[in-house]
Parts: sequence; C-alpha cells; structure tokens
Amino acid sequence: MAGRADEMVIAGMKPHSIANSANPFLALHRGISFILFVDSLIILLIVSQLVYGFSNSTQTTVMGVLAALLMINWLAYRNRHPMVYWLGAAVIGLAGAFFAINALTALYSVITGNVSSLLWVFLFTWAMFGSFRRSLSHFHPGYKNAYAGRVEEIPGLELEPGEMLAACPHCMAVLAIRPDLLNSKDDCPYCKLPLVNSQLASKYEEE
Repeated sequence: MAGRADEMVIAGMKPHSIANSANPFLALHRGISFILFVDSLIILLIVSQLVYGFSNSTQTTVMGVLAALLMINWLAYRNRHPMVYWLGAAVIGLAGAFFAINALTALYSVITGNVSSLLWVFLFTWAMFGSFRRSLSHFHPGYKNAYAGRVEEIPGLELEPGEMLAACPHCMAVLAIRPDLLNSKDDCPYCKLPLVNSQLASKYEEE
C-alpha cells in the first residue's frame, strides 16, 4: 500500500475530465465562494470596529474602499479569476484567525467563571476550523485545476489483489488501500491526517 499511496482520484469522481461542471471541485468552489462572501462581511465588521475612533469622513472612506475591494474580490473569485485565487484564500484565512482569537477569548471567559460563554467557544471553534479547512483547500492541486478550468484526465485505478478504494475522511481524495494492513498510524498522502480514527482503531484492537 505504501508504494501506491500517491495513486488517488478525487472522491466521488469518475475517471474523466475534471472540467465537467458536475465534478465535486466545482461544487466545492460554489461553497467556498459563499463562505468568502460571509467572511468578507466579517472582515468589514472587524475594520469598522478598528476605525471607530476616527472621524466620520475617515470611517466612510476606509469602509467604502474596503467594501468595494472585497466585493470586487468576491465577484472575481466567484467567476474563477486567476488573480484573486490566493487573495480569496487569504480573506477566508484571516476570518479564521479572527474566529480563533474570539474562541480563545470566550474560553478565557469560561475559565474565569462565565459559563454562558461556553456556547461561543463551540461556535467560534467550529467557524475557525471551517474557515481554515476551506482556506487550505486552495493548496489541493485538483481544486487549483478546477478553479483555473484546466482539463486534467484522471485515469482509472487498477486495484491489486486485496485492495479497495476508500475515501479519506478529511479531504477529497480516494485512495487504494489494503484494509487488513490499515492502522491508526497511516496518514493520507495529501492532507497528512490519519485515515483511521484512533478511538475506533483502539476499539477494534481490543476486540
């Protein structure tokens, strides 16, 4: 299995061109575009708090220019313009950092006795991981190709005896694996995260 770890196809994708409009990367792009729009609004909210102490004219200018830039960035990203590919990822990552800071602030509030902030810990943590995962999707070569509209033929995999196709639970990759050899130490060759849940693995090892 180790020698074939780099042989993967995209989860749910048939062995044909990824330029097909029904492929999962383009569906992922639509979802990320929506997240980019929401995160852009969050960036505007953050900046509005930062410029609150300035004059009204300064606030209006800064917010107007920033809103225009973020809107142009979102429209260009939605239309898959190559120049804003990493800029879109940066905006989503920046919003993720904002969620992380707020999650830590809420956690500190819980530690100091404000139990009602526990809900905000979960919400901000969930939003943080969601934003970071979507930002990291931009490093996936398949997503880059789909975003750029490049045609890439994906060949079918010829499975060896005892092998089967299984999807990585963390990213959009299907791998050729040997179930009898898979353990909690095996990582996905792309996202480097474990293919098997450690608790699930320990449960079956005990049995």
